Amino acid sequence: MDCDAWNLMTNWDLVLPPSRPSALQLARIQDQITDVDRNSPVAVLGSTPEFRDLLFEAGFKQIYIFERNQRFLTAMSNLRIYDNPERVIDGDWLATLSRFENTFSLILSDLTSGNIPYDDRATFYDSISRALSNGGLFSDKVLTHPGPHIPLRRIIDEFAGLPLNLFYANRFSCEALFCSDLLDIGQIVDSSRFYELLDDRIKQPRVRAFAKYARSITPPGLMWWYGRQWHELERSYCRRLAVVVADDDEPSSPYYGRLKNFLHVKR
Repeated sequence: MDCDAWNLMTNWDLVLPPSRPSALQLARIQDQITDVDRNSPVAVLGSTPEFRDLLFEAGFKQIYIFERNQRFLTAMSNLRIYDNPERVIDGDWLATLSRFENTFSLILSDLTSGNIPYDDRATFYDSISRALSNGGLFSDKVLTHPGPHIPLRRIIDEFAGLPLNLFYANRFSCEALFCSDLLDIGQIVDSSRFYELLDDRIKQPRVRAFAKYARSITPPGLMWWYGRQWHELERSYCRRLAVVVADDDEPSSPYYGRLKNFLHVKR
């Protein structure tokens, strides 16, 4: 996704898990990083405030933030609990990660894959592998599509009977934009195009209100590379790392059955 497009994400405080780290996800990571040297360099792909606070509370001294949109970084920093020193690496991940070979004992990533065009995925994950030190860990949350997308008709029927509030508006955003059969159109999330289609296909006032509310959570003008089946993408995913854990999201999540929390190690 274009770097400047992230400037449209002005209401991140309205975004709820699983579109950002959940309490369960953070607890799992805390357990997994117990033995990581607190004096070694660690990194976050993007500006995820929950990860940055977790690393500081865990006692890490060298925290690197890989972010190409400094305006978005500032916005995310304003949502943090702490204001500790960090080393910010400005630029595209495909260019900046290559400067840090065998450096990090831990890299944290939350739904970053959708920001990487399909043709660049293998290069991206190989760069992560090279940036890890021997024995280094890569914690990654990935929205996979292991089977058919959800029929939009089913989503419309579901939300026709739900109360309009922030919780369900987030759920609508996840299901309608990131899991529905709208993805079959081009195997990408094109939020502007999808909202046009939702306006055309949704007739019930209650569900139209959900589509309107979702614009505050996932604005028009954005694009993510989600939609291809996981079996097509898996062979280029972290092929140089060993999988330690592959946890499902919690059953109450709108991404349950599609989202995986991976932990990889560089051996």
